[in-house]
Amino acid sequence: MPPLIRPNNKRLGSTMLPVVFVLSAAIGFSGCQMTSADGGTPAAAQPSATFSFCDKEASGCNGETSFSAAATRDLEVKVSWQNVPAGNHVQTLEILIPGGDLYQQTQMAFGVPQGSTEPLVAIQTLPVAGTWIQQRHIMGEWTARVSLDGQVVATQTVQLTP
Repeated sequence: MPPLIRPNNKRLGSTMLPVVFVLSAAIGFSGCQMTSADGGTPAAAQPSATFSFCDKEASGCNGETSFSAAATRDLEVKVSWQNVPAGNHVQTLEILIPGGDLYQQTQMAFGVPQGSTEPLVAIQTLPVAGTWIQQRHIMGEWTARVSLDGQVVATQTVQLTP
């Protein structure tokens, strides 16, 4: 068995102590970053989303907030995202009936390239004609709720009338 070589612990300890101190100080200072509150680099903006609802059959979308269930075949729910960081994400869109119970939930995975400034828009169609909405007369204030990576980002209501 070859001999075990051990450094002179006394000499190693006396030279390593200043190096450890300098490294510890550098790590401690690198953890301190200035934010916009104290005049430094502004903090990254949080992801946000806005909704618009449209009658899919209509010629234009005016961002209406009330639709007739008798006259609407399909309702488009458009989610426009802002400030989504680069990387892979999952959007969850929940449609809640009046009273708050879940009617429909969809998930969509998407990626945002580094440095992208392109707007992100996701469109989901909610069928109305011939569905339980008409058959059971589920009218009133519906809620759309969107989450990004499991965190609720925005909610919006829309009115369905007979």
